[in-house]
Amino acid sequence: MNMLGGGGSAGRKPLKSGMKELAVFREKVTEQHRQMGKGGKHHLGLEEPKKLRPPPARTPCQQELDQVLERIATMRLPDDRGPLEHLYSLHIPNCDKHGLYNLKQCKMSLNGQRGECWCVNPNTGKLIQGAPIVRGDPECHLFYNEQQEAGGAHAQRAQ
Repeated sequence: MNMLGGGGSAGRKPLKSGMKELAVFREKVTEQHRQMGKGGKHHLGLEEPKKLRPPPARTPCQQELDQVLERIATMRLPDDRGPLEHLYSLHIPNCDKHGLYNLKQCKMSLNGQRGECWCVNPNTGKLIQGAPIVRGDPECHLFYNEQQEAGGAHAQRAQ
C-alpha cells in the first residue's frame, strides 16, 4: 500500500520541489519585468516585431477625431461647470470600425433635445448635397449610393 506515496517516491520529491522553485523564480522574474515596464512576456522574439512595425495610417475621420480629442484634452475650464459645457460647440466625428465616416453625423443632444444630423460621404466626411439637416434621422442611405461612389472613383482613376 505504501508503494504509491511512500519511500519509493523519493526521486519525485526533488522534482516537485524543483518545479515549485522554478515556478516561484518565474513569478519573480515576471514581477521584475512588470516593474521595469517590460510586460510579462518572456520571449523577446514575440515583442520585437511589434515595435518594428510602423503604426497603421490614420484615416481622415480618425485624424479629425484625434484633433478634437487633443483639443478637449487641452481645454482650460474657466469655472467649475465642467468640460461638458464646452463640448457642445465641437463637432466630434462619428467614425466606423474601419475608420471611415459614418453616413450620419450629428451634433450632441442638448437639454433633452436631439442634435441636428446630416449626411456625409464616408470617405471624405463632406456634406452630401441635397440631403436634409434634421433633428433625427435624415435617412442618409437614400442620398448616398456606394455604387455611384465606387463608379466615380473608378472613373477618376481611369483618367
